[in-house]
Amino acid sequence: MARMHTRKRGKSGSKKVYGVQPTWIQYSKDEIINTIVNLKKSGVPPSVIGIKLRDQYGIPTVKAVLNTKLGKILAEKGLKDEVPEDLANLIKRYNNVAKHVDLNPKDQANKRGRDLIMAKMLRLVKYYKRTGVLDEKWNLSKVLR
Repeated sequence: MARMHTRKRGKSGSKKVYGVQPTWIQYSKDEIINTIVNLKKSGVPPSVIGIKLRDQYGIPTVKAVLNTKLGKILAEKGLKDEVPEDLANLIKRYNNVAKHVDLNPKDQANKRGRDLIMAKMLRLVKYYKRTGVLDEKWNLSKVLR
């Protein structure tokens, strides 16, 4: 069972089928890449780029159409973020909870939540250092408040 900090049961449901080229797409591969680059340059995070491509442009997944992932395309164009998006969101969440705990020191539930967020961040940092996404010298204390 993949229960980390909650009593939830895990993820079940349909899986995406890769390798099947959608026939209804009206855009060329270059147009899709240019759209991705323009969205990223305007400050849109990668997860939102995928949602916009799906909802506004009718592109189900970038990988199904271009045979490469969205992150790889951004890295090739030099638009990759220094800190991965999931870790950046956790850092932002941790800082908000830590600020709340500073103002409300008796809030035990949020103290525990802060500790769980920190544990998740440390696991992610260790994974990203091992896989080479983050530099070995990168330190989490640089981004925490």
